[in-house]
Amino acid sequence: MPRGLPNSSAIRPARPPAATDHGMRVVRVIARLNIGGPARQVVVLDQGLRALGCETLLVYGAPGSAEGALDDLARDRGVPTVIMPTLGRRISVLRDAITAVRLIRILFASRPDVVHTHTAKAGTLGRMAGAIYNLTRPRSRRCAIVHTFHGNVFSGYFGRVGSGLTRMTERALARLTDRIITLSPQQRDEITTRFRIAPPDRVEVVAAGHDLDRLLTLERGDDRLRREMGWTGHDVVVGYVGRLVGIKDVQTLLRAVAAIASACPHVRLLVAGDGGERAMLEDLARALNLGGITRFIGWSTDLSRLYAAIDIVALTSLNEGMPASLIEGMAAGRPVVATRVGGVPELVTDGENGLLVDVRDVAATARAIQSLANDAARRDAFGRCARRAVGRRFAPERLARETLLVYEAALISRRGRSSAMRPAPASEL
Repeated sequence: MPRGLPNSSAIRPARPPAATDHGMRVVRVIARLNIGGPARQVVVLDQGLRALGCETLLVYGAPGSAEGALDDLARDRGVPTVIMPTLGRRISVLRDAITAVRLIRILFASRPDVVHTHTAKAGTLGRMAGAIYNLTRPRSRRCAIVHTFHGNVFSGYFGRVGSGLTRMTERALARLTDRIITLSPQQRDEITTRFRIAPPDRVEVVAAGHDLDRLLTLERGDDRLRREMGWTGHDVVVGYVGRLVGIKDVQTLLRAVAAIASACPHVRLLVAGDGGERAMLEDLARALNLGGITRFIGWSTDLSRLYAAIDIVALTSLNEGMPASLIEGMAAGRPVVATRVGGVPELVTDGENGLLVDVRDVAATARAIQSLANDAARRDAFGRCARRAVGRRFAPERLARETLLVYEAALISRRGRSSAMRPAPASEL
């Protein structure tokens, strides 16, 4: 047995009560539980699936040193997990081969009905492991293979050659996949039409799920973080929440704030997050004379405290799926300034709950921020609309129910209708 691989008793989660004893067994794989939307969603989904009677197991690797970890969230919510240190973001032939072997052994130990993968690296290794497992099973006992695109890496991440190779790889993986889930109709169009990754009949839209109850009731009275920053209630705080990496293009946000700094001396910039570009962005903020009005605070897990300090949520990404920071900010009643990429236009209605701009458009971003910074009544009106727009749209219960329907359709595709939901024989458990 490879070092670090749990034995079968450790791999199998505890069985649910007898009333749900014939629920699906679902193994889900994600590259890492770093702070961000995908990790929060897999934890929320796990809770919902178990509430519906599924047996679940979440396999994940370790986050990078600058990414922040959400292991505590999974542990606090009782998610059955296996940590696989060899599963990481970067390509490594040896480590990836070890990971693939370990995933295959987990599948043979847990005998899942569904293998559900999240994020690119986990999607590659998890789907390959599922396909190999299925080669050894009769059709009636094969697992359905499902993959969720939380975003995509088809543009903005690599050069022309790298993006082309990535698309070719995903098209090959799509042939192993019974159902693909996207978080928005826009993403579905990208997967089926723009990049031609998979046919439309195998791609389903299931909006993200988030635990937003505390943010939906958040009031403005909590000014702890503002006081720590040395800011007052008269300052207008523009907040960015997320990874500090190239695809997020935080440089454009910094330049936009610098462009209005003299005209809007009451504007402040709060950057919550970390990543490979943090040092460069801190240097850029100083070079733009923003050092006195900008704070880089790293990762924050206290979302109520964080969004209570923010007046305008900003996102200048080059590529997105359905960004968690915008959903969270809107649930907190904050207006948005964001680029019209990915699922953002389906979340933000321009001129009603936020303002949309083109990518890398510093001038337009600056104008949008300035217009909201100088108009408190408009910020409040946009914030109320933002909160209504989010409402119960991203409820965790809805996410679990809709995902379970996708699993059922995938099982029918894989096993045939007559045996799709047939429980495993006692000898296999």
